[in-house]
Amino acid sequence: MTETTMQMKERSEAIGRAQRALKALGEHPRSSKKELGHAREHVNACYSHGSGEYVWNAVAQVEAMAERRYGVPSTEEQRQLAEAAEDLEEPATAARGRAAEDRAIPSTSTTTTDVELAPTPSR
Repeated sequence: MTETTMQMKERSEAIGRAQRALKALGEHPRSSKKELGHAREHVNACYSHGSGEYVWNAVAQVEAMAERRYGVPSTEEQRQLAEAAEDLEEPATAARGRAAEDRAIPSTSTTTTDVELAPTPSR
């Protein structure tokens, strides 16, 4: 949908995402008025422009600003993390941990020794 007009549902989704990112940016204590104004311009572009590509680009700009402010990993970093997670042979689960405990060989050496206590005289 690069050169055609966006459908209303798609535009609504894009505007919602841009507004959520702007709100998150506005709630961060270190956001400046200049930064918020710039982000607001991108949100306004979502309302005024007809090109889907242009609107989604504006959404991406606002989301990127919020991500930078909050220190959220970039899309590329998230993709790399997802690929690394897919490489795991078996997911770590509580059941898997319990199964490993059941298979564990009990220790044969004991650190405590049997000590007999002498009776104490009663008063």
